[in-house]
Amino acid sequence: MRLVLNSNSHASTLFFFACALIFVGLGFRDAWPPDEPRFALVAKEMVNSGQWLVPMRGGEIYPDKPPVFMWCIAFFYLITGSLKVAMLLPNAIASLVTLGLTYKLSLRLASEKAAMLSMLVLLLSPQFLIQAKFAQIDALVACFIWISVYGLIQHFYVHVNWRWYFAAWFFMGLGIITKGVGFLPVLLFIPIAFFAFTSGSHRGKWSLRMLFGPLVMLSVVAMWLAPLLYLGLIKQDPQIQQYLSNILFKQTAERYANAWHHIEPWYYYIVEVIPVFWITPIAILVSKAKSLKDALTHNHAYSSLLIWVILVVIFFSISPGKRGVYVLPALPALSMVAGLVLANSTVSRGLVLFARAVTSLISAVLLIAGLALLFHEPTAVKLMTRFDSDSETLVRLSIVLLVLGFAGLCTHIVYYVYNKKRNAGDGELLARQLLAWLFILTVIPSTFGAWLLNDYRTPRIVLQNAESQISNMLTKDSTAFEVGIVSFKEQYLLYSPFEMAHFGYHTPKEVENGTAWAWLANTSEPSREQTKVSGQRVRPPMRQRFLLVPSDYKFQCADLSQATSLGVVHRDEWLLLPATAASATCDLPANGPVFNSYDGSSD
Repeated sequence: MRLVLNSNSHASTLFFFACALIFVGLGFRDAWPPDEPRFALVAKEMVNSGQWLVPMRGGEIYPDKPPVFMWCIAFFYLITGSLKVAMLLPNAIASLVTLGLTYKLSLRLASEKAAMLSMLVLLLSPQFLIQAKFAQIDALVACFIWISVYGLIQHFYVHVNWRWYFAAWFFMGLGIITKGVGFLPVLLFIPIAFFAFTSGSHRGKWSLRMLFGPLVMLSVVAMWLAPLLYLGLIKQDPQIQQYLSNILFKQTAERYANAWHHIEPWYYYIVEVIPVFWITPIAILVSKAKSLKDALTHNHAYSSLLIWVILVVIFFSISPGKRGVYVLPALPALSMVAGLVLANSTVSRGLVLFARAVTSLISAVLLIAGLALLFHEPTAVKLMTRFDSDSETLVRLSIVLLVLGFAGLCTHIVYYVYNKKRNAGDGELLARQLLAWLFILTVIPSTFGAWLLNDYRTPRIVLQNAESQISNMLTKDSTAFEVGIVSFKEQYLLYSPFEMAHFGYHTPKEVENGTAWAWLANTSEPSREQTKVSGQRVRPPMRQRFLLVPSDYKFQCADLSQATSLGVVHRDEWLLLPATAASATCDLPANGPVFNSYDGSSD
């Protein structure tokens, strides 16, 4: 049966539904590891320090990514004053732009129905919605890449439009200073050139002015890179030189050709990512292989988009380092192809059964997992041991899973009864059921789930325990204290209620250990500096120092019997070491850096 979803009102309703899905839950949770606390911390330091040119993490340069994504979070942090909201807004807005452009481009190339279905397919693709609701960099760079693709398709296949052509290069440049791979739309020139010159339809679209496109892209990159080059090459700032070396070489060419982590086989995307995270367009195209061939015949725009998707997947497959989110920029193009195929054909009974089977299976698995955690003690004990969790957290997780599974299964019951009464068409009913199911599996985790699990996903409890223990350990003549941390992750600096010193994120462990020991041992005596109070010179109160150490760190040059356990978070037990635990001497090198997480200073 055909999908009866071809009016403009349906498209508007679907877009506002997408807005609700993406924006619901903003402010309900904090930044969750592994990536969110890093970007949130960098953005927070930008606002606090006023230094936006170079990303800083706890006073130390963060050399792994260009700054645009952190700029966006910092901008919204300035406006809203809430880091919880600000960290999620850039991707939420970017994803809606991607969704809207997918609709608009499909509308110009095909029909209202194809445009609406393309938007529906993209929204039902797991990878798109997941990235829209998390503070990772990929949804934003995917948006910039998709704007570039939109501009090129507009110019070469809709009508000659040099503004859109140069806008495409502008956003490529913006994508490059967001995450390096902003140049991916350049691959689109391969199918565009092939179809243009084999069909003889290149007149007016190709001219020497095209050469100004790369200059536009480089100009955008230069707006950020030129000040860095001035500071690094002219002013000879060693920190800037180190940052440039890392961001221009190690994090680009070296990371692509000789990756040092996330090593996966060449077929990783084809076998492990695309079938799961792109399941919606893939299921449609596999079930409609014949219709796909018919839809692409003499349709050079859609053929170019599909070839570009393949080229993007090949590009990332060549690199030994792979993550599923890398191929996200190609998903809107594939959704457009799937939307066109679906608009030109019928929804087969097999596709309906497959969609219902997948959603039923996921809901059933969630329900069974919740029941197992709640009532099957061996499973609960095994998980608590593996993840160093507690029974309260496991109960909270089981409640979320039970609600998700039960509510998801209810959508099948409700729409089965609805179909029986109204005798609605399979296609229309399937779309409504999938959207209802998606609403449940999005809203509940974003609100209720985030509220229940937030404490488990942040180190606040351990840091509060540290603050309480420090208060009990302070001597009568000292009310001031300083805390250092080794082997840290960004969330410990982000959520710390007190000033935190660290010894460099990439400092070798031996040097970090020796430097931390020196920092802890050298400040047990009061400062010699004096200040005037009521005309008399008095010494300021002694600042006692404490060190946070993971239990598996094997910290040397200290009496670990004096350590106090603060609890377990993120599978690490944390210990609190007082200054009295530091050994009198230590043979480890102590020449590492010391960074202050509050004021951004370093020694």
